[in-house]
Amino acid sequence: MVSQESIVFMAVSGAVAFLLPIGLIVWFKRKYGASLKVFFIGALTFFVFAQLLESGVHVYVLQVNEMTKEAMQNPLWYGIYGCLMAGIFEECGRYIMMRFFMKRHHAWADGLAFGTGHGGFEAILITGLSSISLIVYAFAINNGTFEQFLINENIKQALLPIQEQLLHTHSYEWLLGGIERISAIAVQIGLSLLVLYAVKSHRLLFLLYSILLHALFNVPAVLYQKRMIEHAAAVEIIVALIAAISVYWIVKAKSLFQ
Repeated sequence: MVSQESIVFMAVSGAVAFLLPIGLIVWFKRKYGASLKVFFIGALTFFVFAQLLESGVHVYVLQVNEMTKEAMQNPLWYGIYGCLMAGIFEECGRYIMMRFFMKRHHAWADGLAFGTGHGGFEAILITGLSSISLIVYAFAINNGTFEQFLINENIKQALLPIQEQLLHTHSYEWLLGGIERISAIAVQIGLSLLVLYAVKSHRLLFLLYSILLHALFNVPAVLYQKRMIEHAAAVEIIVALIAAISVYWIVKAKSLFQ
């Protein structure tokens, strides 16, 4: 059985993923005049550059090309590759969209809106939608109907690990997804302001900073994925500290856009 506490925490994480970006953009629009257009450009940037382009490269490097596939078995190479690819695709994507599609939107509030759209769409895809699926599977397990999903061998191989995860994960860990999305959105807003300043000031060095900082932000998750960090809570503590630094930068960056 999946505990009711676990299901509640999944629902809380899912609600955070959906409601936080909506709440933030409403607040930013009312308080700072943030643009909804920029918000949606930020969301589109994540979809195109992370979900389509970056994912396509991952398929080739990690599955198609035998040489790189073998090389990525090394945790060090995998970590470097994974962190840098996320930084390169997302930050260069940010720069391209800001440079060519936001020519009249170089204000501090535009960085807030772009980062909220970028990080918000990421939150919905990664945590929001997956929370809904996990809750459905959890109820199916508790009702004894989970086997109905196992209609063929491929689906069975995909869903049985999820069943094991639902049955054996500590309930509090389902709350970590929502906490991580809060931190990630803060970081995405901070990185968006950094890239926007690169565009506004015509100083590409700040784009390089954003790539390296984005890569650094992904290090804890990669280390956890490779079991070099054992506890998910430890990852979230590190990520929360990075998010706190990002919030400090977001506040201080306002003066650069005046």
